[in-house]
Order: sequence, then C-alpha cells, then structure tokens
Amino acid sequence: MCNQTVTQWRNSSWRSGQVGAMQYHNWENSSCSIFKINSSCSQGSIPVIAVNATWPEHVQMTIKYAASNNLRLVIKSTGHDVFGRSTAGGSLLLWLHHMKNKTLIEQFSSCNASSVLNAVRLGAGVQWSEVYKWLALYNLTVIGGICGSVSAVGGYLQGGGHSPLSRWKGLAVDQVLEYDVVTANGQRQTVNACQNSNLFWALRGGGGGTYAIVLSAVVRTYPTPYIVSIIQNIKAPNETRYARLIRDFVRLLPSLADIGWSGYLSMVDTNILITLLWPNGNFDVANATLNDFANQNTDFESANPTGINGLVSSRLIPEKIIRNKPNDVAQVFLQMKGQSKIPSNLFIYLVAGGQVSNTSNTNNSVNPAWRSALLHVYYARLWSDEASVFEQEMIAKHISCQVKILDALSDDSKLGSYMNEADPNEPDWQERFFGSQIMYDRLKSIKQKVDPLGLFVCRSCVGSDDWTEDLNCPKSSNSVRSGFPLTFVLIQMFLLAY
Repeated sequence: MCNQTVTQWRNSSWRSGQVGAMQYHNWENSSCSIFKINSSCSQGSIPVIAVNATWPEHVQMTIKYAASNNLRLVIKSTGHDVFGRSTAGGSLLLWLHHMKNKTLIEQFSSCNASSVLNAVRLGAGVQWSEVYKWLALYNLTVIGGICGSVSAVGGYLQGGGHSPLSRWKGLAVDQVLEYDVVTANGQRQTVNACQNSNLFWALRGGGGGTYAIVLSAVVRTYPTPYIVSIIQNIKAPNETRYARLIRDFVRLLPSLADIGWSGYLSMVDTNILITLLWPNGNFDVANATLNDFANQNTDFESANPTGINGLVSSRLIPEKIIRNKPNDVAQVFLQMKGQSKIPSNLFIYLVAGGQVSNTSNTNNSVNPAWRSALLHVYYARLWSDEASVFEQEMIAKHISCQVKILDALSDDSKLGSYMNEADPNEPDWQERFFGSQIMYDRLKSIKQKVDPLGLFVCRSCVGSDDWTEDLNCPKSSNSVRSGFPLTFVLIQMFLLAY
C-alpha cells in the first residue's frame, strides 16, 4: 500500500477512490508527506469514520444518525473542492463515490415543458470521464467538466459548472431538469420546477453540501459536435515582446467570442499556453480569424495534477470590460502572470458569454456575474510539503492580494467570483460568490427551511456565517451540534454491532 501511495500520489483518479483523500493535499492537514522521509502522520482534517453509501437507504440512515447524535457531517464524492469543504477533523463522512448508476432516458417528461429527448440520470458518484465514454456510444455529449475525475453531480454541478462547451449551450447547471435528494430530515424527495421548486432553484447554482444530499440528477444531452481546435505553447524572447503578445491576444478575444470559440490560457514567466475550441466550427473561418493574430506574431516558435498543496483566487470579468478596456486588461494580466520560481500560474478561461449569457437560463441561483462575464480568471499558487506554517500563511495573503489587481478593472461594482474556484479567505464571499445580498438572503431563507438545525454546513457556504470559524458550534441557539464526542459515538456503534 505504501508503494502504491507513492506511485499514485498525484493521480487524481486514484485519489478520488480513496475514502479520506482530497485532491489538494493541504486540506487533509495530516502532516503526512511522501516527500519528507521522517514525517509523522496525524488524523488532521480527515474524517474519523466514513459511510460508503451505495444505496439511498445508506444516505438516509446516515443523515438520521448524524442528526440524532449532533455529529459534524461532511459529504464527499471525489474530493476536488479547493476549499476543503468535503472534509473536516472529527467528522463523519458520507462518501458517495460508489453511487455509479447511469440511465439514458429516451423521452424525459419535464413537469413544466415538453418532453426532452435523450436526457440522462447520473448518480452522485459518477465522474465526467465515465459519462463521456458512456455517451459516446450513443453519439451524445453533456455540458460537463474538463477534468474527467470530477464528480458529475456534486459541488461542480450545484455550484454552476463551467465547461469547454458552456459557451455553446450554457453552464452545466443550466442543463439540470430534476434532482433526487435526501433532505436533512432523512426524507427522499423529487426536486424539480414543479415539486419543491424553491429547493430546485437553490440546488441549481447555490453551492454543494448545503441544502440536501443529491442522490442523482437528470440533465440534458446533445448530439456530439465536431470540434475545431488549436493548441499552442508560445514563449516570448523577453518581457517587452511578451507584453505585446498578451495585448494582441486580449484584443483578439472579442472576435473569438463572437464567432463561438471557447478557450483556456495559462501565463507563466514569458510563456502562454493557448487551447481554443469551437463546437461545430468552420475551419476556413477559424483559419482566417487566427491568421491575423499569427501574422502579427511571426517571430515565435511553438514548443511542445493533484496531490499538491495549493490555493486559488478568482474573478469573473465582464464582457464589456474586455471589449472596452483591452489594454488595461492586458496590463493586469501581465501584473498577475505566474512565475515558475514561486511556483504560480495565471489561468484565463474563455468559458462565459455565448449561451451562458442567455437570459432564459437565469431561473436558477447561479451567481448573476456569470451572465455578464466573458472570462473566468484565476490565480493559483502552490507550495511544497516543507513549507512552514508561516510561509503558508504568507502564501494565503499573497493569493488574496493578487486578486485585488483584477478588482482594479471594475469602476462601478464588485466583480463576482466563481465559488468552486475561489479564495477560501475571500472577505466578501456572500456577495462575491452569490452575486448580491438579496440573492444570498433568498438562498439562506431556503436553507433555513430545508435544514433548520444546520446539519449541512461547510466553509463559505450559505448559512455558514451563523457558525463559529471551525463550523462546530452555532453562534446562536437556533442550531445544534456536538451533543456527544464522536469517540463516544464510535464506541456506541461498535457495541451495537455485537
């Protein structure tokens, strides 16, 4: 097992299959390290015990048990959360990873619309790579994540879910037709636009691990498009030439968006890695659009993880800023670019605009900043296991400072932030993650109705501001927690087994 751990440490698929593992190692907080020979291991933030739920009844019984014993409950499928929201020290883990059912519904009868052809019901543990491979047999696809090991219907979906195809058909959560859930009272419920409609609204963008346990979701599929794509890694000879390159590319972004391209860029030192995709694109038009950029930059040559410690901070950049202030945007990107010596990276995702901005998609709780944005931009910083606590604190402060550079682009209002890829220390998270105090208050009202005792609580999630920083104690008497120490409960469970 030790040899396997060393070999697979940074394999996201392997980590997703380990009950206590997180994709970002720092959230385990266990002091274990394969890179430090003499490191000792503690329980850290890894839950004390887990229930490997494979049937809805397992979920219902776990919820009732946790509630009746006032236990801290966390929910996890694959552990990709960059906030560490699916783990907590001294907690009981509800592990949904093995709920792998997938069903193709040739004609799904939606309660408020005509029948939807070829919808799919995906279980809580199904991962995007499994979905894509399965649907390819039917020449179908879904609007899903670029990382195949991510759970399809967990925090990714419930928090919004951007995709290489989101500009083509909208965010992943815009595709949800129905949920099958277990609420905090242990009851199984069908949730859609007609049944439990307020909960349906909240689960479509208001964040995971907050309102109910999602057993499965029904989502739309689409005939698989052909993709016109380009991947290029460009290295500039010096900073001056790099600045011109970035300026030219930012000026090109509106033209790419108008045609239908999506894209992923990363900036480190004087390198830029560009990946562009155009669903059902026109190859001749694609060449013509990109030739102007190439002709202005003929002096370049093309060049050909998980299990890490990392933090990110992000902002959603409105389309009007990209169109009206391209030079300012380019300058900000140059200020924020990653550095290999730190190490850090600036990621620029062209995944908004297009159908993400379609106003017919707005009957959900997705951060409204998505509807006016063109880019999702985030800065990532990594560190080694040898970093001291002081160094890690400095890195966290650096992350928070870097995103303020992006804030300078906005003249009139706060820029939004995508909650699934954001700074866990964001001071104004209620507004940044959920769009406005009005949106947050509506979500919190729903939360209080469906989970009045606060069984589902996680960092910077709706309702977490009613709890102490460690999320173990309510600030008021409205919620209950920690009636018995978990060690006592574990002894009780052991005795009941005999």
